[in-house]
Amino acid sequence: MIITFYLDDIDYGKANYLPGTNFKVAVIESMAFLLYIRFAILLIEIPRLDPFSYRILKVLGIILAVEMLIDLALLLVNASPEIKSNNYILFRCVLAVGSLLVVPRILKVRQAAVSYFIVGSMFFILGCLVSLACNFAMDIFNRMTSNPLSYPITFMEVGVILEVLCFTLGMSVLNRKNELEKIQAQAQLIEQLRENEKKQLALQRIRDDISRDLHDELGADLGSISVMSHAALRQLKMHEASTSDTISLIGETSRKVISRMREIVWSLHSEHDSVGHFSFRIKETTYTLLEHHPIAMHMDISEENIDAQIPAEYRRNLFLVFKEILHNIIRHAKARNIYVELFIKDDYLNLIVKDDGIGFVYEGSKNTGNGLKNLKQRTLDFAGTLSIITTPGKGTSITVLCPIENTYAV
Repeated sequence: MIITFYLDDIDYGKANYLPGTNFKVAVIESMAFLLYIRFAILLIEIPRLDPFSYRILKVLGIILAVEMLIDLALLLVNASPEIKSNNYILFRCVLAVGSLLVVPRILKVRQAAVSYFIVGSMFFILGCLVSLACNFAMDIFNRMTSNPLSYPITFMEVGVILEVLCFTLGMSVLNRKNELEKIQAQAQLIEQLRENEKKQLALQRIRDDISRDLHDELGADLGSISVMSHAALRQLKMHEASTSDTISLIGETSRKVISRMREIVWSLHSEHDSVGHFSFRIKETTYTLLEHHPIAMHMDISEENIDAQIPAEYRRNLFLVFKEILHNIIRHAKARNIYVELFIKDDYLNLIVKDDGIGFVYEGSKNTGNGLKNLKQRTLDFAGTLSIITTPGKGTSITVLCPIENTYAV
């Protein structure tokens, strides 16, 4: 545009000058408009914000290309200045109309940076239109060197200056927006890193739990199997009759190891997170533990929300709490009946285990033995609550509440 202004200043000094008769000026202007349209498309993201305006701008680009071809043809056939000027004015008016159709549509986007760009474009378009119109009022705009406003090109130059100012403000706003987005993205990244760190810590705790369980639960039993196998070999040589007892003990210990291994595998498998799978597991475990004991089992398990998810990090401790309660009843309660209830209420899984055994004197934390301490600790590990109601001679009722996830599987 600076080059065209320079050439226009020279042409306006000529007598009987008509706009658009200078082929160089017309071609350079058209090239500048093409670049301007491309710049607007990329900077304002018009294809995304307004596809219709994008199609208009593509048509305007084609019109500019057609105009340059016609200007070249008129130059080659040595057409009269009036024909060249009229052709120039016609195409510039079409471009102005197309641009004025795009401007209000983009303004509706209501983005600060985009608004500055569009307003700047509007100043430029209006400057071009005023300059074209001034060429038809030569009595007023008579190109007197003492009065710059008497030159039509002056209004286009003013439009370009206002356009540059608006574009500068728009770039500043856009740059500020990009900086804020970067800050926000960095904050989100930091938050994500913190979440990942929490997940890593959770995974580390799970690994530690697995390691501890394998060491505590299986290590000792596997060691016992090894010792008993050596003992059985010695007994085979010395006392064959007593060997069968040792081999039976090896088999029993092996079955215990297999059972505990199944529990560990079950506790880690994600498919077993639902309340339905948990209820099936406690049924299986209950009937297995009571198989050789004269105790009747009565289970009341609600079928509602069986697809509700128990958080994986809670499920295993909840199962171990239930199993420990059953062991305590079998060992100490001398009960004839056990009653188990399982249901969901207020986003908590309620597990209630009652027996009609001998009960005991319970004074809260004052006389808590190791067994009850373990129950309380495991309950705290899954953010649950444990309550015990017992009376000597009237049995015991233990209620465990475990939080579950609010969303249910569909």
